[in-house]
Amino acid sequence: MPKVKYIATGIKIDSINGVGLRWEPDQVRNVSAEVAERLLVYSDTWMRVYDETLDNVVPIGLAQAEKPVEEPLPVIDFHSMRKKALLEFAERKYNERLDRRQNEGTIRHKVIALFSKNEMPD
Repeated sequence: MPKVKYIATGIKIDSINGVGLRWEPDQVRNVSAEVAERLLVYSDTWMRVYDETLDNVVPIGLAQAEKPVEEPLPVIDFHSMRKKALLEFAERKYNERLDRRQNEGTIRHKVIALFSKNEMPD
């Protein structure tokens, strides 16, 4: 784990997204490699330290970003719906008036296509 020393004169709270550590002048911390890489870009504020006496310090890294929860697709059993239910579903949900003269299988395929077009993620 790299060690980083704060070499500026005033107290600073770093602005790295997810870290926000409070640094005091001449403070040395054990940080993760990615935090060190981001801090050491600013050589006027931080410098790398190669001191072996700080090996027992707990490393501080970036906070784990929460993964966005993917909402599941609605479960609709189109194969159990009869012709009338399929026509009503298409009209109510997608504002589509399908031809009532077509057979149930054709209407079912059209409703499934409407569902796929409107509900499936790109």
